[in-house]
Amino acid sequence: MNRKMKHLKLFFLLLVLSNNVIFAQQVNYSKALFDLISTKNWFEIENYYRQYKDSIDNEFVKLWYLAQAGQVFNRPYEAINAYEQLIDKNPFQMDAPTLKSAFGQALLELCFYVQEYAKGEELSRKLLTLCEKDSAVQSDARSSCIQDLTEDIESFKQFPEKFPKLTISKNNDDSLSVIKLLPDNNKSGNGVFFNVKWNGINLRTIFDTGASKCYIYNRAIAEKIGIKLNTKDTIMLNNGLSRGLNGVVDSLELGEFTIKNIPVYVNIEMADSADLAQVKCDSLINTFFDIALGMPVIRHLGVIEFDFDKNTMSFPQKTTSANKRNLYFDITRIITLCMNMEVCNTNFLACFDTGGEGIGLSINTEFFEKHKQCIITEAEAQQAKKATGSCNEASIESRYEYKCPQIDIKINNQVISLANDCFVAKGEENDDKLGSKEGGFLGNAIFKYCKKATFDFDNMVFSVEK
Repeated sequence: MNRKMKHLKLFFLLLVLSNNVIFAQQVNYSKALFDLISTKNWFEIENYYRQYKDSIDNEFVKLWYLAQAGQVFNRPYEAINAYEQLIDKNPFQMDAPTLKSAFGQALLELCFYVQEYAKGEELSRKLLTLCEKDSAVQSDARSSCIQDLTEDIESFKQFPEKFPKLTISKNNDDSLSVIKLLPDNNKSGNGVFFNVKWNGINLRTIFDTGASKCYIYNRAIAEKIGIKLNTKDTIMLNNGLSRGLNGVVDSLELGEFTIKNIPVYVNIEMADSADLAQVKCDSLINTFFDIALGMPVIRHLGVIEFDFDKNTMSFPQKTTSANKRNLYFDITRIITLCMNMEVCNTNFLACFDTGGEGIGLSINTEFFEKHKQCIITEAEAQQAKKATGSCNEASIESRYEYKCPQIDIKINNQVISLANDCFVAKGEENDDKLGSKEGGFLGNAIFKYCKKATFDFDNMVFSVEK
């Protein structure tokens, strides 16, 4: 589903050329929102839309906002509907191939991501009809459009068998509403672990917001629970650093939820026994967990509360309205969870990875250079090694960082003082590559400062209680 958008440059050229036409008779609210969307500053975009919603009277801008914001704020069906309206209304009178590239490709990829295969096939047929009828466009572009969409239709027909749709049902048994947390086997770690049944077998599971799919490091675990693996196609994981296989777990019993057809990646890389760093990494990962519960499941669970005094995970489905939205999905990076918080009394965007074992706050160079007056670091840098999902040489990142002994961060209305859990890059070559360039990275060390931590994926809010 990942193809180049052949006519995307033309689409944006049309937007620029028609800018005066689009907004000539509009108040500034519509143009301001349109300009904001191009910045991808999602929290600012969302706040602006909520504040001036009734004054945004340009239909294209409203639909463009709904299509874009719906994807990042976990409202995919709202985004699908908006994209379809953009195709039906065709506000810039584009030819069919350009219309497909501008709106259709993103729409079909979204249908694939949320596993709405029948809808994806229906929309592919709609776009195919438009291409077939558009005799004004050059024949080669028209033929390419028809060929691509014909292939899409066939793909959507095959997806239900290749990637069965994930389904979630909720039980009424109150005794299942609370899951007991397990100790972190890493003494310096603060990972969230628990035992739940995957295909009827208890596995030590980590709650991992950094996993774009559920993930198994040790292939023997996959064989133990009888995962159906696609052994024909090798998938490159972690930005091409390691190899894995796609598979499906038939069932997961997670507290009060019964979940079917869970997509999973299974690592097939082998650690080099002659490399001490890889051997140590391999031993640690095998000790930490059997399987990672990743975002394809997590994002469907609504409200998830961790009580670190009682060592429990529960699903209350209610949160206080005092906390404002501070989470979104970065869909340009295979669904990365991002959180907006405050560092040095200014907004700080962090990639938030609860599978980031023993890691606190990593501040990348761009943010440090702008706010170095309030970030005190030790004089000497130290070398740090960090494994990303696997233990082969390519997956182990080495960089130099400076410890920041103490720094305050603010998450919604709570100020937390991190002690020896903050590290700073001074030079882009040492930035945390998994972090936000303009901010950084936050791992699970944050949990050691919390009595409670709550994820609300209905409203995209993370909140803590000290």
